[in-house]
Amino acid sequence: MSTYLTAIDAIRELKAKFGNTWRDISPEDAARMQMQNRFKTGLDIAKYTAAIMRRDMAAYDADSSKYTQSLGCWHGFIAQQKNDCEQKILRYY
Repeated sequence: MSTYLTAIDAIRELKAKFGNTWRDISPEDAARMQMQNRFKTGLDIAKYTAAIMRRDMAAYDADSSKYTQSLGCWHGFIAQQKNDCEQKILRYY
């Protein structure tokens, strides 16, 4: 709980520093979001997901008979759906 309270205090200080531009930010809400976020930066997220991808690729390379191509098909399907949607939107403008 003290980390949460420390975060609230830090955000209150930032609000005071930045003044009116931060007036709508709730220190309690922002502190709760900080506590809930697992990653601090986008680079941390990329490193985490890359590690998962490398592990999955190694498992696939070790025995590809345990896997299907359905995921690749799924991504192709989603890409086609996205393309169709974009084409419909472009027709209206």
